[in-house]
Amino acid sequence: MSPFAAIVGGGAAGFFGSALAHVLSVCADRAGAEDFLRGPYGPQFFLIALYTAVFYAAIGAAAGRRAATALAGFFGPLLGIALTMAALTRRSGWGMPRGLGGTPQWQLAVVLVYTAAVWGTIAALGALSSGTTRVRGAFAAVLGSLAGYGSLVMLLRAAPSYAAVRWNPVSFLPSPVNLMDGLLSGAGLCLALSLDAKLWRNAHES
Repeated sequence: MSPFAAIVGGGAAGFFGSALAHVLSVCADRAGAEDFLRGPYGPQFFLIALYTAVFYAAIGAAAGRRAATALAGFFGPLLGIALTMAALTRRSGWGMPRGLGGTPQWQLAVVLVYTAAVWGTIAALGALSSGTTRVRGAFAAVLGSLAGYGSLVMLLRAAPSYAAVRWNPVSFLPSPVNLMDGLLSGAGLCLALSLDAKLWRNAHES
């Protein structure tokens, strides 16, 4: 895949994957899935797990152009977030019964679980989609995603009004921030993999 094709394909996959993830999350919410798998403690988590799974399934399909990478993108966040949080929300030691504010333990747990699931999935997509080696692919995917995130941060600083419209999980209208995040994340990840493969070929042909 050429760098241009990677930008177009990855950006489109991220953009439309974000839109589809939002719509499916809203449908799930209206079907009463907010508390699905949730125990008696801690915050709800299923909707964000579903959103993230669909989002990275789309990017995985663009990056690897095969079903295996799409499935890795889907099940990485879904299992990483949903199953882990399902277990944690059944432990009373975390001290956050429903209806009460989040404890520092829960805030830390949510950040750690979400971060590990997302970046683990990104690295796995890079390893599975790499045109070089698995390690290089994982590293390239992480760098590309960081570049996409950095681009989004700079965009939001340049246009702060754009950041005011955040994700609304009960409206069918996707957030502009999420759509832009999808576009930049998909383009960044796929472009990084394409450039890594191109550098690899040039080094071995010279």
